[in-house]
Amino acid sequence: MLKSLGPSKNPVLRKLARGLARLSSRMGWLSVRYPTYTLEDRLAQFKALNLAFDPGTSIRFNDFFVPYIESSTDRGGAYALGCITEFQRGPQLQFLKRLAQGRLSEMGGSGFVDMDHLIRLLDFGRAAPEIWASMPQASKEWVEGFVAGLNAVQAKRGRGVDEKFLAIRPEPYTPLDILLFGRLAGADVNWPIYFSLIEHRLSGDFVHWWNLLRRVGAGVSTSFESPPSHRPSVAQQIGDFLTSISRSGSNSIVLHGTRTQSGRPLMVNDPHLGQHLPNVWMMVGLRTPSYRCVGLMFPGVPILGLGRNTNLAWGGTNLRAASSDLVRLGSQTEALTTPQISRIRVRFSWARQRKLRYSPHGPVLTDCPALGRLCGPDHLALRWAGHWPTDEITSFLSAMKADTVAELQAAMAGVGVTPLNVLGADTQGNIGHVLAATLPKRPGFPEDDWVLPEDTAQAHWSIQVCAKDFPSVINPAAGFIVSANNRPSEVTGLGFLFNGDDRVMRARTLFNAQHRFCPKTLLELQLDVTSPLAARLSRELADFCRAWISTSEQQVFCNSIDLWQGAYTADSFSALQFEFLLTALVRELSAVRHAGRMPGLMDQWAYLTDCLMEDLEALSDAQKKSVIPRSVDEANRLAQHWQLWGNLHKIRLRHVLGHVPLLGKLFSSKSFPAAGSRETLMKNAHSLIRGFDETSYGSQSRHLSDLSDPDENYFVLLGGQDGWVGSQLMSDQIPLWRTRQSIQMPLSATRIQQLFHHRVGGLE
Repeated sequence: MLKSLGPSKNPVLRKLARGLARLSSRMGWLSVRYPTYTLEDRLAQFKALNLAFDPGTSIRFNDFFVPYIESSTDRGGAYALGCITEFQRGPQLQFLKRLAQGRLSEMGGSGFVDMDHLIRLLDFGRAAPEIWASMPQASKEWVEGFVAGLNAVQAKRGRGVDEKFLAIRPEPYTPLDILLFGRLAGADVNWPIYFSLIEHRLSGDFVHWWNLLRRVGAGVSTSFESPPSHRPSVAQQIGDFLTSISRSGSNSIVLHGTRTQSGRPLMVNDPHLGQHLPNVWMMVGLRTPSYRCVGLMFPGVPILGLGRNTNLAWGGTNLRAASSDLVRLGSQTEALTTPQISRIRVRFSWARQRKLRYSPHGPVLTDCPALGRLCGPDHLALRWAGHWPTDEITSFLSAMKADTVAELQAAMAGVGVTPLNVLGADTQGNIGHVLAATLPKRPGFPEDDWVLPEDTAQAHWSIQVCAKDFPSVINPAAGFIVSANNRPSEVTGLGFLFNGDDRVMRARTLFNAQHRFCPKTLLELQLDVTSPLAARLSRELADFCRAWISTSEQQVFCNSIDLWQGAYTADSFSALQFEFLLTALVRELSAVRHAGRMPGLMDQWAYLTDCLMEDLEALSDAQKKSVIPRSVDEANRLAQHWQLWGNLHKIRLRHVLGHVPLLGKLFSSKSFPAAGSRETLMKNAHSLIRGFDETSYGSQSRHLSDLSDPDENYFVLLGGQDGWVGSQLMSDQIPLWRTRQSIQMPLSATRIQQLFHHRVGGLE
């Protein structure tokens, strides 16, 4: 969201930023890069709150401040979970609450008014009252206990540095806020694409590019033109931010016992989300009468999105289904909409008033000037499955206490958003896969546009389908299931912008090369950074370029990428050569074909692997003779400068304040080399490489469970458990991440006591 501000590139200002960082360290100011709070400090602060836990309730912590909650009642466990969530992630929750309500201007000023307007039109909380009214009593009691814990800490803790910087004064929580957080986490992964495409829908070449996009698919975002050098549009900003928090990617793999050395299933999960501080996930252990499980939780939503209980492990990936449609309103429908006036408070300025309209098809998004001025005379409304009253909390609470894969699949029938591929494995030896989503029943999608006329939208959205209506799998003959956002088979009308099969193909190749796996070898597969499609394309480019080059240096370059096996290791030189050649060729193609305007689709991996060679072959001989040598020379020059993939491609984790000029360095981790690429199993995504690149999306947490032992569950976060600015525990898991280590999350009482030896609560 604040990424467009960016750290200053002025050398004088950068020196000033470094000086401020050193000064803050010496004076004890709270920062990320120079932390001041240790585990002992944070434990003492938590104990000092003197929270009134129920008798028989305690919270244990390990040395990474990961909580393990033990309670003799479910309500007591939910209360303790709320307490530790607010203590560790309170400022993050307060920020997310304001984001979901469209209150960014209260924190950031007038530059966010249009974004707030758009968010209020999206209306994340629209279905919350109806969801709450129909939620089962047991789920309500769990949520109410969680909210009580949140409020108990929120009322006693001090304000964080980030809250002071953003003028946030903490507010109490309600159960509806919890549902609001859930809908924010369930934001449609296609929105960033929609908001980008809407800018070019009325252009003359839209239909050509739209059909090409449908053919090749898309990554987490795409557009028709590459982002300009100036500040991104409001649509791009909100799209980028929603991409960073929504469950937009991931790998999930389960192996049947016939493919493991222990004879029991194995599961690994690798969510692909925004790489920032604090991490999107919290690591949690629960031991209550109903729930004995460990896993990862989205802050503010009291369920484990992936994890393990005594008999079952579960995880998943984004289905990338189209849970939204844009609808073109007719004049008659538009005349029936009743406007509401929303008041947007603005920091450092006066309040603004904006119009909100709701049609029978949903909010009229083009009432937001940021979108409306791009759509000509059209008025577009949004139909989103997130406005239906689906109950994901109850579904995942059921999953958390399920014993078998069949029970897990049945629980997923209540999931609406985000649409998910849910995988599971149980101790009985079963593995399975189900599509968890509530969607309109569509026969397909238009070929010339993705915006629907009213009659088509009404026909599609009049019938709902859910997990029980989609095909599911239990115990496939191959002995394993791999999900990586690839296009599901045998399902019509599910979506149109799926990822390719790169990661699935690579995983299948590795599985076919070895019959039985142990946890160590499965982890090695999870961390694989080889792209078979990159290797294939590099060979094709080498063969193509050889016919149009003349110097020995150019020949050496082509030989190098010809021999490259597609491994994006941090010490790879050929990966640099290949990536710089892609960038040079696409730039030259855009100059020849599009008068220097680079369609953003040409930045997508699906286009590069499916269409680049086709477009290069279509050039005239004179164009090839000019373009190819120039591109090879440019790529070789830049590769020689950077030397290694990890010198250019790095990870630097930033807090939301890390994007503020001058002060940003105070709220950022140190950078380190990043292996992997756009569609490698261990993913660190990037666009076309033009120079130094810091990733912001990709692998950011890992999970491995061995169903042969209830204690063999391992997790690690790219960052840390704590979200308090100034805490060492916000980034203390980075060394584990880099050295391929993880944190054990056991289920047996004896092992819990051994590993989680710091304790707070009623059992002391």
